[in-house]
Amino acid sequence: MAAQPALYLLFGYPGAGKTTVAKAIEKLTDAVRLSSDEIRFSHYNQPTFSQQEHDELYSFLNTETKRLLSKGTSVIYDANLNRFQHRQEKYDIAIATGAKAVLLWVQTPKHLAKQRAMHEDRLRFATHNENLGDMFDRISGVIEQPTDTERPIILDGTKASLQYVAEALLLA
Repeated sequence: MAAQPALYLLFGYPGAGKTTVAKAIEKLTDAVRLSSDEIRFSHYNQPTFSQQEHDELYSFLNTETKRLLSKGTSVIYDANLNRFQHRQEKYDIAIATGAKAVLLWVQTPKHLAKQRAMHEDRLRFATHNENLGDMFDRISGVIEQPTDTERPIILDGTKASLQYVAEALLLA
């Protein structure tokens, strides 16, 4: 009998180290990493970050997640899931496909996460009406703490080495 697939979900500030953790999980497991950032820039020549684009992107991510999990392939959902409603949608996908949902809360001090999120290599994420600092403040301002039932694995985003993530996954 095949092992139960896992749906790895990431949670934390922009710049916390979620993608670093996601890439480590990708190296450590057979899971497929679905990156909202990478997919956005591959599907849209000039992303607008509009609500329509956002809805289309997450619809695509959810469809791919369902398809892969249904085949027994684990998925790393490398996207911002800072609101419980959005995490619940992914938990529902896990239940529907028989996958185990694993929430990884990447914690980094807010000032360091903001510094990382405002690095020049992130300029492509700035929109015409919002700079990177304002975007960080907006996104970090809507973070909803995990509920008592979510039981996240807490990771220190300043220590997100391959070995550190491997040790954390043993808890999953």
